[in-house]
Amino acid sequence: MNASSECTVLVTSCDAYHDIEALFLAMWRKYWPECPFRLVLLTETLPTPGFDETICTGRGKTWCQMLSEALEQIGTPYVLMLMNDYFLSSPVDTGRFMQRLREAKRYEAASLRLMPNPPGKHPWEGSDLMEMPKNTAYCVTCQATIWERDFLLSLARRNKSAWEFERYGSFMMKDEARPLLVTREKEFPFLDCVHKGYWEKWGLELLAREGVPYSGSRTLPPANVRLAEWAKAAIFRLLPWNLIVRTQNIFNAGKK
Repeated sequence: MNASSECTVLVTSCDAYHDIEALFLAMWRKYWPECPFRLVLLTETLPTPGFDETICTGRGKTWCQMLSEALEQIGTPYVLMLMNDYFLSSPVDTGRFMQRLREAKRYEAASLRLMPNPPGKHPWEGSDLMEMPKNTAYCVTCQATIWERDFLLSLARRNKSAWEFERYGSFMMKDEARPLLVTREKEFPFLDCVHKGYWEKWGLELLAREGVPYSGSRTLPPANVRLAEWAKAAIFRLLPWNLIVRTQNIFNAGKK
């Protein structure tokens, strides 16, 4: 397999998150220096040096419009899509990743997620992968996933924000025959370091551990934001995810 012709790593960002792109890149170069794929940054107007390519779409477009524009310029059949606050925290197992890419191709998967959140429900064809039931909450997510490019593009064209991509996209599987696969364990070693514009504690701890300086104005969340997150987490622990997300979709309430 010619890896560079099979898959592209697409890092989605925007001008408001320009301050963390160099941090993403520093952790990427440390923990996956032998990455065999092109590393492409998708943003609005502010490129960050060090990526193999930057696609600037201009301001005023939705997240999904930006994603669609980028995917139309990417020629590989598969895309590893990452958010720009997914900082690598330990070395990537390139051999393992290549195995998953081959399996995505062999099983003609629409997507192969490298993190079981939520987990799959059914073993897939004697492999160590699991299948995600379609039309269930968060069977489509922005977590680290190997996507079949055309499938990802079709979802992007039917949604607007990243939240809608996950919430509505998860229930757009009526005519999709290909499987949505997921690993049994987390296989892409990243930390989601920024949430709703604020640092997560473990994000700052990771930078301190690695000696990577941050001089921007982004802070830890204030108490009211943290309390809202705890309340949301409690609701997701108590109620079925399908019920929560379908209710959100009906009333267009909340973000995630």
